[in-house]
Amino acid sequence: MASPATETELKFRLGPGAVVRLSGHPALQGPQTTQSLRSVYFDTPDGVLRAAGCSLRVRTTPDGFVQTLKRQTAPGQTARDEWEVPVASEALDLVALKATPAHWLLKGRRRDLSPRFASTVVRRIRMVEWDGARIEVAFDAGELSAGEKREPIYELELELKAGDPAALFALARRLARDLAIVPVFESKSERGWRLASGDSRKPRAAAPTPLSPEATTGEAFRLISMACLAQVSANAELLRVVRRPEAVHQMRVGLRRLRAAVGVFKPLLAAPERQRIETELKWLARESDAARDLDVFIRDVFHPTALEASSPGLAALGRHLLTARGQAYDRVLTAISSPRYALLMLETTAWIETAALPDAPVAPFAAEALTRLHHQVETRARDLSDLDAEARHHLRIRTKRLRYAAEFFADLFPARRRRARYLKALERLQDRLGALNDLAVARDRIPGEAHLDDPEVAFSAGRVIGRRERDEAALLTAAVKVWGRFHDARPFWIGRKSRQKRS
Repeated sequence: MASPATETELKFRLGPGAVVRLSGHPALQGPQTTQSLRSVYFDTPDGVLRAAGCSLRVRTTPDGFVQTLKRQTAPGQTARDEWEVPVASEALDLVALKATPAHWLLKGRRRDLSPRFASTVVRRIRMVEWDGARIEVAFDAGELSAGEKREPIYELELELKAGDPAALFALARRLARDLAIVPVFESKSERGWRLASGDSRKPRAAAPTPLSPEATTGEAFRLISMACLAQVSANAELLRVVRRPEAVHQMRVGLRRLRAAVGVFKPLLAAPERQRIETELKWLARESDAARDLDVFIRDVFHPTALEASSPGLAALGRHLLTARGQAYDRVLTAISSPRYALLMLETTAWIETAALPDAPVAPFAAEALTRLHHQVETRARDLSDLDAEARHHLRIRTKRLRYAAEFFADLFPARRRRARYLKALERLQDRLGALNDLAVARDRIPGEAHLDDPEVAFSAGRVIGRRERDEAALLTAAVKVWGRFHDARPFWIGRKSRQKRS
């Protein structure tokens, strides 16, 4: 198989008028060429290539046809492997695929490949010299198409052609100081797939981040962290289009997973920059707290109560809650539309991609980190039945960190059955602690977040919360039971050799 080229690029969503403003930016001056490009993307009906992180296209250019396979092992990566070859027409050259990973991915199914969607763009290209690096600056304007479905494309791409990747981020920072350009991590091929499948408005859950047995701590940190950041970005972009509770939830999950990843690798990361990034991630999480709290309260507390017994007070409370939730969503949208958010995404990307971590195997480090986190949960949960709400909240946070870390590093350890049992027990413990925390949030935060100033509305809210609090004893009993099962689950990274050690 031919060795791939490596493509390193940053992609930015552009708003109205941004192309004109960027075209005149002093950092981007130079000769410009314009191309009309049409790309047809191929895959099997069940998306074999997509499932493996690959995209296959044939692009029509002014100089002819080019067939390209790109491979991305996890969402959010700025560097991707690329196999490119000239071909005779817009049709696939199946023989050329033999020199790429598509050959073994398809396993005799090459003739099942067919066009799935296409992109048509006008690309304006400039070559820029910046900090000793050569960078291609491309403005894309056009659309994706899948049958009768259409989606516009307005993007800026900065691709490193030669030099240090740090120069790529330096140029991006220079542009971001003058224009709030927002990094995005979803490729045209992934957007096209979602358009074709009707998933354009589907919130994005966490994606797997399989680690190679040969992975170093630096490679693992970048792979895991960029996948988390991509989840944050995808759901923030969706919220710009539609207000969906699950999008807020998944954006917050991405933030929590990213903060957990930073916490796991904390001993290897320089403190000043890490602390600055953590501060900004906490800011974005706080800006979405009220929206998520009100979503959960309306769904899990108010709606069940209203279905059991309606009253004029409940109707007034319902209207008040919807108004408060609308205001909370306004706050989220203000945050993700701000220059602070745009800078957060850019600086976090730059930090992740350029952080200096030891060039050491990740498996031993992962085992030590998981042991430490497991011990923290064990220690805090021993007296679960006697913990107050605040202590249970801290235990819940530790449980989440352990679960995320266990998911990050799962592939490094071969004990699949023990791993499945452990993760299932950990997930159930997190769920039970989450239900208890929702009660505490309803009692302590909802009155302030929902602005319950009207006495009648506040009284109705108190009755609703009081009905829900009657479940607390049962929820605590269930949590203690699940804790016992988790306590009996053997850590899957202990007692067996990791793949890293066996290789």
